[in-house]
Amino acid sequence: MSFGISAAGIKKAYGTGLSGKGRIVEAVGGVSFTVKHGGAFGLIGPSGCGKSTVARIVAGILKPDSGTVEVNGMCGFVSQDPYSSLSPVMRLEAVVAEPLIFGGKAKNTRACSDEVRGAMAKVQLDYKKYRRRLPSELSGGERQRAAIARALIGKPRVLILDEPVSMLDYDVKYEIMDILQNLVSENNYAILLISHDIGFVKDLCTYIAVMDSGLIIEEGTPEQICGSPREELTQKLVMASLDLKKYLG
Repeated sequence: MSFGISAAGIKKAYGTGLSGKGRIVEAVGGVSFTVKHGGAFGLIGPSGCGKSTVARIVAGILKPDSGTVEVNGMCGFVSQDPYSSLSPVMRLEAVVAEPLIFGGKAKNTRACSDEVRGAMAKVQLDYKKYRRRLPSELSGGERQRAAIARALIGKPRVLILDEPVSMLDYDVKYEIMDILQNLVSENNYAILLISHDIGFVKDLCTYIAVMDSGLIIEEGTPEQICGSPREELTQKLVMASLDLKKYLG
């Protein structure tokens, strides 16, 4: 398998204060990893550890202060908030078609209706039923499916998912999980999955890295990370996942 993402020593710092000229805070302190096509890499850790900054650097939304990122193939990006990531005034077919129109690959929605239909089918949204709906007429899970369809329509080789289920109910979360598992098994994507939920990540990813304070502190297969975690933070994440499953029955 060829590589889809190769990150080497990436660093990113931010200035605090309204002007950004206050105290410098290092969000990412030198992170390296590789994701191969046909593989899913999970980057987990608590809020503020730097994992979302890594996702945005890989997607090209942010530039690293130092280090290098290579992405082999077109990149699709799914953010965590299905409520703010979709334009409230655009019909769903226009939302999904947006990357093709913005990228100059289609003149309008009608010109790429077959591609929209195909992308919606991959996330189990019926084209005829949903294509004219506004985001306000959709549930949270349906909105996130639409966001995933939009990321898929350009036929990317790299898919980045930044906390894609963190704002969804437990049952809906696992509906999205089923969709993502189908995408992984049927397509040769290189997937970077960002999450704080190790229970969600271990069911999708073939390799997991744990971040804390801008650094990767532990990495391995799901069996290694969940079965014999070394770091205290990793142990806490594993226990939190087990406690949630017990609570939900």
